[in-house]
Amino acid sequence: MKIDRKNPRHWLALAFMGLHACIALALRPWLKRGPRRTVVLYGHKLNGNLLAIYEALRARHAGDFDVAFLTLDRAYFHELRGRGERCILATSPACIGWLARADALISDHGLHALMPLLQLSDIKFFDVWHGIPFKGFDADDFRVQHRYDEVWVSSPCLRGLYIDRFAFPPGIVHATGYARTDCLVDRSADLGAIRNELGVDQSNKDRLVLFAPTWKQDARNRSLYPFGLDEHAFLSALSQLGDRLGATFLLRAHLNSGEVANHAFERIVSVPHARFPDTERILLASDILVCDWSSIAFDYLVLGRPTIFLDVEPPFAKGFSLDAGHRFGAIAGTMDQLLGLLERYLLDPAAYTREFAGKAAQVKARVYGDYADGRAAERCIARLSAVLARAGSSR
Repeated sequence: MKIDRKNPRHWLALAFMGLHACIALALRPWLKRGPRRTVVLYGHKLNGNLLAIYEALRARHAGDFDVAFLTLDRAYFHELRGRGERCILATSPACIGWLARADALISDHGLHALMPLLQLSDIKFFDVWHGIPFKGFDADDFRVQHRYDEVWVSSPCLRGLYIDRFAFPPGIVHATGYARTDCLVDRSADLGAIRNELGVDQSNKDRLVLFAPTWKQDARNRSLYPFGLDEHAFLSALSQLGDRLGATFLLRAHLNSGEVANHAFERIVSVPHARFPDTERILLASDILVCDWSSIAFDYLVLGRPTIFLDVEPPFAKGFSLDAGHRFGAIAGTMDQLLGLLERYLLDPAAYTREFAGKAAQVKARVYGDYADGRAAERCIARLSAVLARAGSSR
């Protein structure tokens, strides 16, 4: 759940979470733990790296690990329970038992009111973050994660960035690859089923173009839509192109942007995070990506499909972590250029490979090294097991 600091209910939820963490801390010395290790995952949603690790633990390591996702969001808790997922509601007393027994906590953002456990317990903490960043960060942004036992990153290059730019202790940063990319390498998902989930008309064979801009971040008046166009003008132009070339456009605003589109174009389908939290399934179904400075580009890079970057001002107060030279695909500086590039790659997808395969390979080598191989989740679990084994004598 994204915390809204102006919402009293969110503050109340955080208070209950903190209370439960403190009670769990007091109970930890007295609880007998079972033979399986207890792993708690925490983030805004059960998606991305957390989801990939969760699924790998449940599918292939259930004999060694008991795993569940912790959430502050009551509605999301019931949604996960309805899907048969192992989840914990942070405001429920049941949360106490899980935290009291936990051997490890894996997060992809921060800890909110769980900080007492980081400061005072023997729980091992691991960070998987939630994206390879264009956005500029510095050491102050990671003060909590600096105290973790390990931080898992996508490549040796990113490990260097974390150490040199973000001031992480070298001994805790390990290149594992991003677990969320495993399914993009495997590509075994049923694309027809995904299209059906997204609400794409199954009666046609439209190619899918994903428009996924980042949120306003540090630029308060930044528009979701580029080139000075309003929503109607931008989406209308895309819809007309889709009518002409047989394409449907998936509109996916950033999690922090909420549901933003109020359109009525047949060729535009909204796929917001609230209803479709699993970004990787959307990427698998998409034939082309259009984005600006969103880290989603580096996920899509694994697929090797046409990617168009909008040449708009970045909304980052602290500059870049990975600079503009990491835009590995075509760049559109105007609406006419964007429409022309879309037409080119819809009619001739191989043109993108001819033009950008070399640059994409260079960027992929930098941000993934040899770790985009479908085995990142297993490497994360191997690191988890090793740290817990070293700590075993203290249980």
